[in-house]
Amino acid sequence: MRTHTRVAGLVDGVRKRFDPVTIKGAAMIAVGLVVVLLPSISVSVISALVGVAIAASGCLDLWASVARTKGRRVRRSIPRRILLGLRGVGSLVVSLFFLVSTQGALNLVVTGFGVYLFFHGVIGLVSGLGSPRERVGQLAGGAMSTAFGIVLVVNPSIASEGLILAGATATALIGVVVLAYGIRHRAGSGFAPLANPSPTEILWAWVKEVEVGADRRAELVESLYAEPPDRTAKVVGWWVMLILSVCIATFAVLQDSTAVVIGAMLVAPLMVPILGLAGALVNGWARRAVSSTLFIVGGAAAAIATSAAISAWAPAVAAFDTNSQITSRVNPTLLDLLIALAAGAAGAYATLDRRVGSSIGGVAIAVALVPPLAVVGITAQAGLMDEAWGAFLLFLTNFVAIVLAASLVFAFGGFASFRPDRKHVQKIALTLAPFVTLALVVFVPLLLTTEGLIAQSADQSRSEDVVDDWLDDADTDLALVDVSVADDVVEVDLVGSDDAPDPDDLQSSLTTSLGRSVGVTISVTPTVVTHVDAG
Repeated sequence: MRTHTRVAGLVDGVRKRFDPVTIKGAAMIAVGLVVVLLPSISVSVISALVGVAIAASGCLDLWASVARTKGRRVRRSIPRRILLGLRGVGSLVVSLFFLVSTQGALNLVVTGFGVYLFFHGVIGLVSGLGSPRERVGQLAGGAMSTAFGIVLVVNPSIASEGLILAGATATALIGVVVLAYGIRHRAGSGFAPLANPSPTEILWAWVKEVEVGADRRAELVESLYAEPPDRTAKVVGWWVMLILSVCIATFAVLQDSTAVVIGAMLVAPLMVPILGLAGALVNGWARRAVSSTLFIVGGAAAAIATSAAISAWAPAVAAFDTNSQITSRVNPTLLDLLIALAAGAAGAYATLDRRVGSSIGGVAIAVALVPPLAVVGITAQAGLMDEAWGAFLLFLTNFVAIVLAASLVFAFGGFASFRPDRKHVQKIALTLAPFVTLALVVFVPLLLTTEGLIAQSADQSRSEDVVDDWLDDADTDLALVDVSVADDVVEVDLVGSDDAPDPDDLQSSLTTSLGRSVGVTISVTPTVVTHVDAG
């Protein structure tokens, strides 16, 4: 009896300390972190779970197809039994595909889903053109669906891993909100009580009830938007700092100076209208959104023109093909997008919270806005249009990612003015839709660039292993210095006193390992040893 009382008291104490909402949030955080920290295992586990679920469904269909049926329904159920049996067999075959080939099955599913989204989006675009009343919503939804479908079809392998990573990250972040909601609710912070709320209900409750306050909202509006009574002074100051930062960035790029480029990042004021645009979007402020957009577009155009004019007169200290400030900004990848997302979230949070406001300088360094525009002007003036497009793509990536990340932080940080009416929610969704679509459009070239870098890295690693085996089999004193793979040519740099082994053997091994015919260029730097006997 005493043991039962103690157990009941322990259970009651756990319930008082850890309510279901808090446990749910902690569980979501744990699941999200496990998937993020163990990506290779997570892909296999997810594919296996999907395969098991499909297999279970197939077994149920097969059981239903052979189970006995009483009465007159026996004859009528024969066609249905046959269909159930066929569906069950098909489900088992598909489940085996998921269990045996995890990545291949995920790629097939992602590709099929991408094709569906593409055609669904095209239909939405066509419907929007023919429906004046719902044109904006139809066009926005159709554009987003079409762009997302293209992203999934272009590279299903990277897209599937990206979807898993995004889903796991979102699960962990939502878990943080749910956990915080449970803690604040227990502390009596004013949240309306909800009976066993779902994560979606908690998110909506958080957005509705978390508020920065009228005074802080006025301060944020004052800092993010150029409005009376000091509008003229703000506009003049912003343009002066922008042009000066562009000058600094342009000279720094021409000089190939990383330290000076960092200084230009700190001086550049482009982050302010971008954060202002995010704040206007989540609040439904159309006029402020248009004003911030004009500042961004005008500032970007002025930055490109200024850097092009400066580079036409100023000498370049380093050649463009060896200038690290240029080469590092003309081939953006998905890593740049992830950096910009994190930096945008950090910038928005630092804007909301005075206690970490000093971190905004680090955000400016983490995500470059003016230096890519300076590279666009420099390379365009030199006629290097491919490099100019790559640098501009980096700026677009940073811009879109910051807007989306900052919008989420502002929404959950209490800066969004929430009104539960449907029109207000639709208005915010429609204002965000173009930026989500632009993000998906930008995602496609980033995906292709990342795919090329991954393939090049894999070729590099396989080629190095083949060259090492080739040298070991030849029993030579030659040492490998470098291996580079460019298109269909593998260049091998060796150093030593011996002659190079048979190059035909190396070419044959490389062709087998890389899966395509490649040429081989071998460079040997001879080692000369001079010995002088003691006096």
